[in-house]
Amino acid sequence: MIKDIDAMVRPTARLGIILSSGNRTLEPYFRAFAPVDLAIHVTRMRMGSGGQRPREDIAKTAIAGAELVGDTGIDAVLLQGTGIMMERGPTGEAELVAELAKAAKVPAYTATQAVVESLKALGAARIAVVNPGNDGSVARERAYLDAVGIQVIGAAALDLGDDTFDLTPEQWTAASQAADSDGAEAIFLSGSHTRALEAIAATEAATGKPVVTSIQAALWAGLQRLGDRLAPAPANPALGRLFTSA
Repeated sequence: MIKDIDAMVRPTARLGIILSSGNRTLEPYFRAFAPVDLAIHVTRMRMGSGGQRPREDIAKTAIAGAELVGDTGIDAVLLQGTGIMMERGPTGEAELVAELAKAAKVPAYTATQAVVESLKALGAARIAVVNPGNDGSVARERAYLDAVGIQVIGAAALDLGDDTFDLTPEQWTAASQAADSDGAEAIFLSGSHTRALEAIAATEAATGKPVVTSIQAALWAGLQRLGDRLAPAPANPALGRLFTSA
């Protein structure tokens, strides 16, 4: 225990995260699965995806968050805002990432970029998507992914409103099986304020395909960027093929 405490207090790398104000899942998942010598520093903001806030207001708040979390001496910064980045599109996203990096004075990335990197690492160019939102949310994801060369050939919009956390891992797996298509090479379970990460292993077993989630991908992408500073982490089947083969 003393060794673990020492690693957490004096980590070898630090990741800053800008997180939606209402999110209750990312922090426990990251702390459960991240290497003990990776420090996690979180600041929050109101994302306002789906047109609830003007895009430039969101961008200004995110940049301010990057400045704040940058004060902790981080080595990289993550914006965990899949929906708002899908709305901006790859070009708008890249512009904001550059501003975040400038504000935090370290490299920056988004959960959306992490999902794309994960799917490409798994060799998946045709995928099925399960989104906790409505058909509009799926349409935005489809447009974004198509722009980066990933085709959505099967999709399910669960239309859960604000109740995304209440969907059980078993229900995520069932929804994945319904959305799956013969030609899909992977399944993307969208949404950060969900329990989708807990469904990865069961969904991979049920479909025979690799599964990517917003939080799992964000952690994986962070380790890709900072892994040379961290002790090797043992493979964890709960995180799926992305962490064992990609």
